[in-house]
Amino acid sequence: MEIEIPAISIIGLLALSVIFGWFRYGYGLLVPEFKQAFGVSASTLGVISSLSFVSFLAGVVAVLMVVSKFGSRPVILIGIFAASTGLLMASLTSNPLIFTVGCVVAGLSPGLTWSSFSENVNQHVKKTVQERSLAVISTGSTLGLIVISTSYLFLDGQWRIIWITGSVIGFLIFIWAFRSIPSSNHDKGGGKGVKINKRSFLTKNARPLYVASLLFGITESTYWTYAADFVKENFFVDNSNAIFFLITGLGGIAGLWAGDLINKLGHKICFAVTILLYSISMVVLFISQSWLFVGMSGLLFGSTFMLYAAYLPIWSAKVFPDTPEKGFSVSVILLNIGAIIGPAVFGGVLKFAGYEWVFLIIGLIACLKVLVMPSTREA
Repeated sequence: MEIEIPAISIIGLLALSVIFGWFRYGYGLLVPEFKQAFGVSASTLGVISSLSFVSFLAGVVAVLMVVSKFGSRPVILIGIFAASTGLLMASLTSNPLIFTVGCVVAGLSPGLTWSSFSENVNQHVKKTVQERSLAVISTGSTLGLIVISTSYLFLDGQWRIIWITGSVIGFLIFIWAFRSIPSSNHDKGGGKGVKINKRSFLTKNARPLYVASLLFGITESTYWTYAADFVKENFFVDNSNAIFFLITGLGGIAGLWAGDLINKLGHKICFAVTILLYSISMVVLFISQSWLFVGMSGLLFGSTFMLYAAYLPIWSAKVFPDTPEKGFSVSVILLNIGAIIGPAVFGGVLKFAGYEWVFLIIGLIACLKVLVMPSTREA
């Protein structure tokens, strides 16, 4: 039986592999290298991570303001270009300030592209394969994580070469996207702009999505920022941080089946199981710091994180069937508010407590998401 995968899904998968895999999650992988290269602490790098999430948030807000008027295509292209440029800036400097600016520029890209790809799929892909397409695009981040982790192992942690390579790949994807991504259908009203009814985004069904997005942002950003450094500090094995993130990335392949799992089991069951395992992936690092538990944490976190990331645009499309890209953008705004809070706050916690306490706290916070189950007609 042939499985239909539209071209926009492949472009999105490759673009997010650079935007999320190389930069967003790769940042956490490379924290130990950044500490050595720039002579800064983990707490300082946590602040830089939070600043990049501020620009992530700015990108999401920009999507809300311009996609309805200009369409998703130019926003996606700008996002891919920003990621490639930011990676190049950060990798070519020895100045911590310029490095920070590069990270902030690259930080725009996830906000600009994530919901924009969702809008493009909604407009140009037939409904029978939209959920699969969104799941494939979201899983691009785990592909990038696997590639960057493997590159780290082969290059023995030479992060500058890794990020320069990611930048070059990003520019090549930009050229392909420029030639291939379809323009928006402006006869739907895009050329004149679409007035946003604020009340439509404050419905009863939307609240669980928003709360879950905020809590997800707090927990996932903290884990991605500090987990690799935690592993490297506790295990005196060459490139232990890359081995850990490779395990995490392999677990993330599960995101490819998000759409099909939801179709079979429904939103509520998928969400509950995912959140339970997601929380366990963090708490186990408090219980034990042996390689067995660390490997279990990475595998569980990778799979549940990617499933959750794939669920969000699907869930948003169910809650906001008429304006899925705008509903998703609001969700991503709240996710980013949480992501801004997470690394900075828990970077402060690290001044008084060990990493294991950080993972216990965010694991408990993650458990709260089972109290806000998806509420849609299909669930």
